[in-house]
Amino acid sequence: MNVASPQPTPQIAAYAIGERLPHHVAQPATVAEVAEVLAAASRTQAAVAPWGAGTRQFLTNPPLRYDLALDLRRLDRVIEYHPADLVVMVEAGISLGALQAVLAERGQWLPWDPPAPETATIGGLLATAAWGPLRLGYGGPRDWLLGMRVVLGDGRIAQSGGRVVKNVAGYDNHKLHLGAFGTLGVIAAVTFKVAPLPERIASVRAVFATPAAALHAATAIRQPPSQPVALVITVAETVTLAVRFAGVAAAVERQLGLATAACARAEAVALSVDDRELWAVPSTPDDALVLRIGVPERMLAAAVDAVTALAPSHLSIFPGLGLMVGRWPVAAATHLPALRQTLAGMDGYAVVERGPAGIDRWGPPPPTIDLMRALRRRWDPAGILNPGRWLVE
Repeated sequence: MNVASPQPTPQIAAYAIGERLPHHVAQPATVAEVAEVLAAASRTQAAVAPWGAGTRQFLTNPPLRYDLALDLRRLDRVIEYHPADLVVMVEAGISLGALQAVLAERGQWLPWDPPAPETATIGGLLATAAWGPLRLGYGGPRDWLLGMRVVLGDGRIAQSGGRVVKNVAGYDNHKLHLGAFGTLGVIAAVTFKVAPLPERIASVRAVFATPAAALHAATAIRQPPSQPVALVITVAETVTLAVRFAGVAAAVERQLGLATAACARAEAVALSVDDRELWAVPSTPDDALVLRIGVPERMLAAAVDAVTALAPSHLSIFPGLGLMVGRWPVAAATHLPALRQTLAGMDGYAVVERGPAGIDRWGPPPPTIDLMRALRRRWDPAGILNPGRWLVE
C-alpha cells in the first residue's frame, strides 16, 4: 500500500501495539487527508489503527491485522472558539492540556480530568471513554459533547450534533463513538460546551482504618448541602479518602468544614489548598493486571468487600459513581471468572484495562452489541478499523 505523507516517516517502533507493528504510518494534516487515507485503505483492505498520543493503546487487545498507523496529532487546531457562548470546536489531535490552556486564557475550562491530560489527545480520550474523578460533580465527557465530525472506514465524512452542517441519521450519532476504540470511525473534530473556571478549588484528605469506615464518611460527605465534585477512596498502604470541592470561595470553605466534620473518626485529616498533586493518577506497571469494575451505587460496599478479598495492591473506589479501578499481580487473572460471576449477581461487571495476552478483557457482551455490529458493517464495510480490538468483531 502506498500512503503519501508530507512529513518524514517516523520510527515504526513508536507505533507498536503489543508486539504488532504497522507496515506504514500516515500523518494527515486535514480532515480531507484523513478521508483520502481511509478511502485508499478501504479499497485495498489495509487494516488501520487510529493513533493519538498512544497513552491508552494498552487498553484493548492488539489488532488482528495492522497495516497502517493513522497518526492524527497534526490535526491540532482550535477551529472555533466562542467564549461568550461557552462553545469550542477543536480537531481531534489536540491534547486536552493544550485545549485547557486556550480556555484558561478566557477564564474557562472543560471539566474533565482523565489520565495523562497534558499529552493525551481529545480524539483518543473520547474513543477510549476516558474519565476521571471530576465525573462525580460534572458528569462525563458525553455530557459536554455537542457534536463531532467523524471519518468512516470507507472515507465518508459524517457529522452530527450541534454546530455542524448536517446530522447523518437524525440523532446524536457522535455519542456512539465514545468508547468504541476507533472501530466505528475515526474522530476528526469535536465540539464541546465549556464552563467558567471555579473561583476556588480545594480538597480534604483523610486516613481511615478500613475501607468500610471511609465509605461511611463518603456517604456523609455526599449529603446536601455538600456537593463534592470529586471523591475517591484509595486502598494501598493506607486507606485514604480524598474529597474535592469547587465553586464560589465562600461555598467551598463551608463544604470543607462539613467534610472535615464528617471525617471526625479518621486517623488523620488534612486540608489541601493546592490539590493538583493529590489528584494525580498513579502510574501502573506494564506487568500488572488492572480491572475497571462497575456496580449499581447501592451495591458498591458489597463489591468493595468482594474485590478487597482478592487483596489488590492498589484500589481506587469512586463513591457516587459505583466504580472501582484495581491493580493486582498478573497471576490474579485466574480469579477473574469467579469475580465476574460474583459481580454479575450485583448487576456489575469487570473489564480488563491491562492484562496478559489472550485474556478475556470484556466478559459478557452488552445488550447493544448487535446494534454496534450492524453500525460497524454500515460505517466500515471493509472492516479495516482496528480489527479485533473491540467487541464488534
